[in-house]
Amino acid sequence: MRDLLSDRRGFAFSLDVLLALIPLTILLGMLAADMDNIMYLTQSTIYQSSLDRQASDIADALVESSGTPPDWEQKGNPQSIGLARYDPVKKIPQKNYLSPSKIAGMNTTNMGELVGPEYGYYINISTTEGLTVRTLGTLNTSAPDIARVERYVLTTKVERVGSIEGLIRDAGQPRTYTTNFPTNDAYLRIYDYWVLVINRGYDSAFVDVNNNRVVPPNEINQHLTEIKEQINETYLYNDTQFRDNILSVRTQSNPGASMDVYILAAPKGTPPGQITLDNVRVRPARFVLYLWLK
Repeated sequence: MRDLLSDRRGFAFSLDVLLALIPLTILLGMLAADMDNIMYLTQSTIYQSSLDRQASDIADALVESSGTPPDWEQKGNPQSIGLARYDPVKKIPQKNYLSPSKIAGMNTTNMGELVGPEYGYYINISTTEGLTVRTLGTLNTSAPDIARVERYVLTTKVERVGSIEGLIRDAGQPRTYTTNFPTNDAYLRIYDYWVLVINRGYDSAFVDVNNNRVVPPNEINQHLTEIKEQINETYLYNDTQFRDNILSVRTQSNPGASMDVYILAAPKGTPPGQITLDNVRVRPARFVLYLWLK
């Protein structure tokens, strides 16, 4: 009898274990069946985190450094690019203050060297007012994973490189005023140069660059207060090193008249409508970088 009871207890114990193993077996089966999805989600999370970190590092390198060398946009063939203005006195980059010439000098070659051949990218720099400063690359919306990084910066669309302002007034006789502005071969590849005249009452004057007529007298009269003309590139110096161009403005005597003349540099292809003094003003902007694996 004692042996029989012992057997019954063993039988009951075995049945309990079996019943307990059924849901465990089902759970393990479900885990095994879903293991591929779990591994995929884990790998995807790790990969996205790595992609986000890479995009953040690239964005920081662009907006916080001036590149190597810091005047790479003038010399070409940089070791690495950066877009921050360089302070030659303090010899440090001005973080998050983007240089228009560096923005204009950024291209698919030097940007590709920065991000590496395994990544695709798209950059959009625009003011908070909606003015597009620069785009580079093409956004691949079909990429499975895309990292997006945004930085708030300061920049300007158009750069003032020379001016005769507040000096041109009635002197009782014709007068010639001059100033200088530098160009070199590298800047002529990335910039168009414009003359912007703000006329207040003159009916005759002319504007020359290196003895080449840019604005003739018949374009200046009392009814036309703003004149803009693109400077023919052949009028400007294109040496390897910077060389000063001479801006000359000669006015006739007009009692009470005054005039301001500006030399503006804008990225090549900038439409005439954006060649304004307002676009010279430094303003807040957004730097947005998209990065994905090719």
